[in-house]
Formats: sequence, structure tokens, C-alpha cells
Amino acid sequence: MTPRRAFALAVAALLAIIAVASLGTYASGTIKIAVSATPLNWQHLNVVFSDIQVHRANAGNASGWTSVPLSTTQIDFVGLGNVTQLLSLDRAPPGKYTQLRIAINSVEGVLPNGTHVTVTVPDGELMTVTPFDLAGGGSVTITLNFDLASSIHGAGDKWIFRPVLGSVQID
Repeated sequence: MTPRRAFALAVAALLAIIAVASLGTYASGTIKIAVSATPLNWQHLNVVFSDIQVHRANAGNASGWTSVPLSTTQIDFVGLGNVTQLLSLDRAPPGKYTQLRIAINSVEGVLPNGTHVTVTVPDGELMTVTPFDLAGGGSVTITLNFDLASSIHGAGDKWIFRPVLGSVQID
């Protein structure tokens, strides 16, 4: 084989590899999940997340649920103010998605008077029906706004966190 022919074959092989690799990029899309919160008269409310999953309609596997990695595991919702915080960012197959499931591991807070409290999370999960379409090569951003005043409940000397969403925005 001549050097010229070997070079041509190497270039052709490299172009084929690039073409196949780019197909994977365009075949998937990007899911961004962010959180925000309504104001709460506490000094801090630290929520620790352990998992987030999306449910794909007509998925090939039995459940349709896919875990997406967390960008951060802990968020101080009071410290957010009017800012959103990225919770998850991942690539996923294109298609129609129908639900989100967020696992909350623990919640700790500091009351207005400076008292530190551990907040009970009864079931540790927030599930929401949030249909969205993810196009191949595209992206979707889902912003979950937690209504903190409706999520935190005092029960004597104990505090309970049952997450309530004020709104869900899909862009």
C-alpha cells in the first residue's frame, strides 16, 4: 500500500469516527432542572437531595424512570432569594417525558430567633406530573418553584417538610 493511499484511508476512518460520534450528540438532548423558592421568614432552610429521576413515556425498559445526576446535593432555599439554583443537568434520549421524581434526604433549618432545627421529611419524595418534549440536539429547562410557606408545618416543638410546588416553568 502506498503512503498516499494509507493517508487517505486514515483520513476516511477519522471522518467516519467523527460522524458516528456526532450522531450521538444530536440523538440526545439536554435536560436542566433548576429550583427556586418563595420567601420564608427563616435564617436558613438547607434541603439535601439524594436523587432526581425523569419518566419517559413509552420507554423501552419496564419502569421508564431514569436517574439524572445531581449538580448539587444541598441547597439553602432561604439563601436563594430571587435566584434559581441548578439542581441537575444531563443528556437524555429525545422523546416525551411525563413526570419528575425528586428524593429529599434531609432538611435542617435555622428559625428567625437563631434556633437550629431538624425538619422531618415524612416520605422524602416529591413527584410531579410535568410533561415535556425533549428534541434530539435540543434542550429543555424545568424550573421548580417551592412554596416554602406551604411546605413547612409546625407540630408542637417539631417541624415537618412536605414539599409543595408553587409553580413549574418549562422552557
